[in-house]
This record gives sequence, C-alpha cells and structure tokens, in this order.
Amino acid sequence: MCAVAVLEVRFVNIADRRPVDLNGIPLPRFKLCQYCRKRMKKASGCCVQCSYGRCSSSFHATCAQAAGVHMHPDDWPFSVFFTCWRHKGGTHAERNTASLQGLDEGQRVICKHKNGRYYQCEVAELTKATFYEVVFDDGSFSDNLFPEDIVNRDCLKLGPPAEGDVVQVRWTDGLIYGGKFVASHVIPMYLVEFEDESQLTVKREDVYCLDEELPKRVKARLSVASDMRFKGVFVEKEVKEDSKRQRVVNSRYREDYIEPSVYRAIME
Repeated sequence: MCAVAVLEVRFVNIADRRPVDLNGIPLPRFKLCQYCRKRMKKASGCCVQCSYGRCSSSFHATCAQAAGVHMHPDDWPFSVFFTCWRHKGGTHAERNTASLQGLDEGQRVICKHKNGRYYQCEVAELTKATFYEVVFDDGSFSDNLFPEDIVNRDCLKLGPPAEGDVVQVRWTDGLIYGGKFVASHVIPMYLVEFEDESQLTVKREDVYCLDEELPKRVKARLSVASDMRFKGVFVEKEVKEDSKRQRVVNSRYREDYIEPSVYRAIME
C-alpha cells in the first residue's frame, strides 16, 4: 500500500510487485505524521500529503487508512488522491462518459496541462485513435495501449490480434510484459491547444466544458492564464504582477531582511 501511495516509490519488477525501490524518496517525506505524532517521539516512516490544493497535512498511508481518510485513484503520475479530514468533501466525482456531449472545433474547454494543472484551452482538431485492451499475466489490465505497443506483431500493417492471442507489450518503463489481447476500441480524440501554444491529444472524459460543474480535485488545480500575460505559469515559473502590493518588512526583523535580488541569487 505504501509503495503504491508514495509518488517516488517504484516496483523494480512490476509483475511481481517486488522488490520495492525507495531511493527516490526525498527527505521531506519523512516528517511527522499528524495522526501518530503524539505517540511517536521522532519521525518514523515516509508520509504522503493531502492532494487538495496546497494543503500541508501529511500522514502515513496506513495511519490515513485507519483514520478513514478518503483515497481514490488519480491521474498519472499521482497514483492516489488523498483528502485529509478538512477536505474530505473534495473527493472525486466519477463522470458518466456515455452522457458526455461531443466537442466542436474552436470550442473553449478546460483540460489538464503537462505541468499537472488545469487551464482553459481551445479544441484545435477532432480526430480518432485506436486503443488496444490487454490483460497482463499478473492480472492487471490496460485499455489504452497503442497498436505500436505490441512488439510481437506489426499491428499497424496486420491489424489487431485475435481475441485471446498471447501478446508482448512494451510498457512505459521500456520493459516488455506478457498478456492476452482482449479487444480494440476506436475512440474520438481531441487536439487541444493552450495559451502557451503547446498542444495535447486527449480523450473526451479528460476535457471539461466551461459551463460544466468541475470536480473539486480539478478546482484545486485550476489556474488562469489569459492574454498570454501568465505564460510562465505553464512551466511553473514565478509570475510577478506589477499591480501586486509589495510586502513591507516588519521592523523587528529588518536586520534579517535580504533584498529580493540577493535572495533569488542564493536560491539559484
């Protein structure tokens, strides 16, 4: 459970779910859990953080489970969406994909950018894509494989395998896994363009209309970028507005004050 919940942890062998590689965990993950810190005299174990906005609540995955914290599958690369007791109302609301209306070229929508936040964008092109569904040997499955992910058959020339055929799939980690072919699906896709001129091809369920009620997890990651004034937001750089009121240094700490230019140089 901890290995799935912690973003930086990975399975060396995905099929066997072991061994577990912990080398990527940053030290800030090992801070006190809000549930067991009264019992533990020192920080012990790796913590996860509430996924709602910028909430700083941290807890062990097992402590959170015992405390009734809501956990839901999340969009890659965040495997699990956690909501602490203060934000337990901000859980996922599953969308009925069958009832979603089609989109038109030029329509303004909301979609997830590559930086993990949501922005308004424009539907640039309507396309279709073929996805394969495969059940892997370990019992897991994927329904969004591309034909070129099948390495033991040239599916682009020969078409999809027969149902039940044994296939070998090259996964995103570059390794090859065995499984059985289930079916192929032709799904409408939408090419959306953001205000930083980047483009993504996404499924209908990944796009939200402007008049649609957004899930709270989307609202928590929603950003505004209009008239290209906030282009830096898309690459997660600091955005400075001239109209923003400047901070005034408290006289008690004036001797500790560092000029912004010096501070930025130190941080760099």
